[in-house]
Amino acid sequence: MIKTIRYTFILFTLVSIFFSCNPDDTNDTPQPPEDSRDKFVGSWLCNEHSHQNGNTAFTVTISLNSGNSSQIYLDKFYGSLKVYGIVANNNVNIPSQSVNNFNVNGSGTITNNNNTINWNYYVSDVADIDTCTAVFTK
Repeated sequence: MIKTIRYTFILFTLVSIFFSCNPDDTNDTPQPPEDSRDKFVGSWLCNEHSHQNGNTAFTVTISLNSGNSSQIYLDKFYGSLKVYGIVANNNVNIPSQSVNNFNVNGSGTITNNNNTINWNYYVSDVADIDTCTAVFTK
């Protein structure tokens, strides 16, 4: 009887050691946090409606500002300007900024599985303020 208890104990110990030495199923490599700006990056077809210029279509390129973790650059915004925006989740705020003698400000929201950005913004050349809406699509 003592031999049976001893063998059972040894067998239980060996089985416990064997299973305790298996690697966990979890990945211990830390994953970098998702950058909420990534969904905005790329080339976008812009369909813009401007009160001064009417309806126009052109391509806008959005890239990350590597020096600021909340900013993106919009190149060819309003057809020719390079502005920056501040991303918060699915929204972009274009704070008031002066670019090539234009004052620009506005906002946009990304929707439709990150394939559409709807914009409202203002562009002023000191004499006139142009009120614009635009839809960017991928």
